[in-house]
Amino acid sequence: MNVSRASLLVLALFAGAVPAAAQAQFDDFPTGFLRPATGGMPPDAWNGTSLATAKRLVSALSPAPRSRALRDLQFKVLVSELVTPGGDGGPPPALFARKVDKLAAMGEGESLNEMVRAAGGYEDPAIAAATVNALMMAGERGGACAIAASHPMTEPFGRRATAACQGGSDGAVSTAVLDGPALAMVGASGARLPASALQSSQPPMMRALVANKALPLQTRIEVAERGEAGAIIEATRLSDLYVQAVRENVPLPGPMARRAQLVAAVSNATTGPEIVQSIAAVYAETRNSPLFPTIARATAAGLLRLSPQPQFANVAQEAIRGFLLLGDKKLTEAWVKLAVDNALNKNDPVTIAALDHLMPLVAVAGIDNPRSLPVETVNRWYGVLRRDDPARAPWRGNLLLELFRATGIDVPAGTTPLPEQPTGVRLVAPPAATLQALQAAASGRRRAETALLAALALGELPLESLHPAAVGTIVRSLRIVGEDESARQFAIEVAIAAGL
Repeated sequence: MNVSRASLLVLALFAGAVPAAAQAQFDDFPTGFLRPATGGMPPDAWNGTSLATAKRLVSALSPAPRSRALRDLQFKVLVSELVTPGGDGGPPPALFARKVDKLAAMGEGESLNEMVRAAGGYEDPAIAAATVNALMMAGERGGACAIAASHPMTEPFGRRATAACQGGSDGAVSTAVLDGPALAMVGASGARLPASALQSSQPPMMRALVANKALPLQTRIEVAERGEAGAIIEATRLSDLYVQAVRENVPLPGPMARRAQLVAAVSNATTGPEIVQSIAAVYAETRNSPLFPTIARATAAGLLRLSPQPQFANVAQEAIRGFLLLGDKKLTEAWVKLAVDNALNKNDPVTIAALDHLMPLVAVAGIDNPRSLPVETVNRWYGVLRRDDPARAPWRGNLLLELFRATGIDVPAGTTPLPEQPTGVRLVAPPAATLQALQAAASGRRRAETALLAALALGELPLESLHPAAVGTIVRSLRIVGEDESARQFAIEVAIAAGL
């Protein structure tokens, strides 16, 4: 067992140690802190779902689904103030305890603490211990120690947490289990982290490493790049590290140094022309890279400082792609208008072809909410795909067809050359049983259940090789239960990962 998995096992043991009577009390009332007005789900989102099913789904969630949209949706279910399904007399742990465990595994220490605080959960020693551990993993030592000082925790964790809060250790620092107190003690003692920890893919550890200023900046950037691509680390955090590395002239490997320079140039640009030049460089150099979405998100602040004016039309296509990734429909629409006007004025085949790459994504994103598309327009878009990459065009064309239909655009079979089946590539798909359960939950309008099943269906499958039919099922199911924004954002993520 590696250290990151061992840390998660500690959290699972905390959750499992809660007495049944104590656990039941936290399921007797709504728990969570997000409400519809602040971006949460409706209080009745669990309606129609049994408590046993809710427990099973929460426990089965991946701590790091590969889609940022589905990861955010999973998080929203966990922290929304929802009415818990009626008790079923099932065994512990309770739904609340399982949410505590999952938020900790996702590296969401601060949000976990907010949920536990609102529910009065510190009074349970196991939940208090899990919260303290998650906060320490997140680098929130002050908040963790305040809880540790005023609430009992399960032992021996309590003694180790107290020692960490006092700035010492309870003997030699052990890295056998790198939980919160161990990381705090390692930091205080100056001990080195094991190599396995630096390669961890678990969200709590990755977030702790990125925040650890004692580590070389190159190591922190490497972890942050992996974490951002996996929807674990915020793009703004990665951007800050890039800028710091350039500012401090930190030696980095060639490709990483170039990425840092590109992002720093956008961050340091002050005038419109400087921003345009820096953004154009970013997109030109990274467009075909697997890290393109990561670098695009890391430079999003530059796009937000650039207004859609005619003199900036030469970066309109880059801006559109960036705002599609960010899920900003209003700014996407503004830049689309600028790009289209520019293409019509120039009547330039190159500019028009570049737009034909993006307009399918604009339709999928719901700009203007089209219900149908002219056949000749779809044919032209597909023609661009076939010219660019004939071997992969049938797969990409089928993906577009699935995304069009899943987002409410009517494309009758046989009316366009878009293939009804993908060919020429190896694709992966979620288990059929999971997709069937997802469709059944959506048909029953079980909102929270559908959201979690969507995240479960994807899990850690790679977006770039996900079967189009599975993508369509996930998008369609989420839209049925009212999660249109998440559905469309997931669709855009998959499309860009597939090279569209």
